Amino acid sequence: MIATPAPVALADLPRGFAHTAHDSQACFRAVLEAMARPGRVQVLPAELLRGLRHPDGLSPALAAVLLTLTDADTRVHWGEGLCPPTTLAAWRAFGRFHTGLVEAATPADADFAFTLAAQRPEALLAALPLGEDETPHHGATLVIEAATLRALEEDAQGFVNQPLSRPEADPTPWVRLTGPGIQFAHGLAVGGLSRAFWLARQALEEHFPRGIDVLFTCGDRMAALPRSTRIEIDPGWAPVDPRS
Repeated sequence: MIATPAPVALADLPRGFAHTAHDSQACFRAVLEAMARPGRVQVLPAELLRGLRHPDGLSPALAAVLLTLTDADTRVHWGEGLCPPTTLAAWRAFGRFHTGLVEAATPADADFAFTLAAQRPEALLAALPLGEDETPHHGATLVIEAATLRALEEDAQGFVNQPLSRPEADPTPWVRLTGPGIQFAHGLAVGGLSRAFWLARQALEEHFPRGIDVLFTCGDRMAALPRSTRIEIDPGWAPVDPRS
């Protein structure tokens, strides 16, 4: 039998944002910028990060997103394997205390879900609500904690502005993003995500405007993949502009 973690005492919960209104607005602006420019990595303001206190085990960016985007009307699903049970208990208590969020009974009931890139998030893509054609905004948001976030931009001639590289042990494919908010194309590699996730996300494109918005968090950074963005897996870019 798996032991149930002891309840977390309110006195032991970290304070969250140092300046709730100011910091949540700053984080919300970063989220909006990430959603408006899919694939571009956004760095949270240093002032926000200096004052932010959260449980150990997950990134400051995930904590900021949790504090900013969830409230008493938000149903949240915590992915299996997100962090060890005792650590996850602290995060769940942290969210309930600071935002009043409600925990969803199943992923199908969730407005938000939090998971790790290495914990098969493609299963959540298949389980979370997509919304309806008349109410696509009722589709869920999936927040994925990643080991790394790397991005690049493509120019009008199809050349990218930096070499395509990744640690040899990282199986993460590069994806090419196009659609609203992207002038030519953006590239994104999310550490820990397998090809299976990108194939599952690609399959959701036929359901647009229904779908799932995705936020990736890593350290002090985040990037977004709105449901309107189209992806191409392992696009085979020229790694640098040969004119340089």
